[in-house]
Amino acid sequence: MKAPITKEQEDLVHDYIVNEYLLHILEEDLVIINNANFKLKDPYIKLVESVLKTIRIKLRNMKADMKKQEMKVFGPVRDDIMLQYDYYVRGYHAFSRYWDAALKMHGTKLLDEYFRFLQ
Repeated sequence: MKAPITKEQEDLVHDYIVNEYLLHILEEDLVIINNANFKLKDPYIKLVESVLKTIRIKLRNMKADMKKQEMKVFGPVRDDIMLQYDYYVRGYHAFSRYWDAALKMHGTKLLDEYFRFLQ
């Protein structure tokens, strides 16, 4: 039997997971850019930092919304090629499983949206 979780709550969890994934990736990329030997490093750093700021604000708002709805997300837990995120909504347990490449694809699409927003 499926837990009584609305589609909007599932979408919120999905968006939260993808944004958390993208935040982690961009923070790692920022370290790489800082250590790279670019001649014009500052524009790349500013671009990544502006996207990071946007993601952090969005995640803060999502966390506040999730707290109002009594939602918590835990994870990821990795097995062979999948990532599993457990989440609880008003005491009901559910989970989302993502194939590594699928999560990367969702993150790429979201990053494209953030870059279009900055233009």
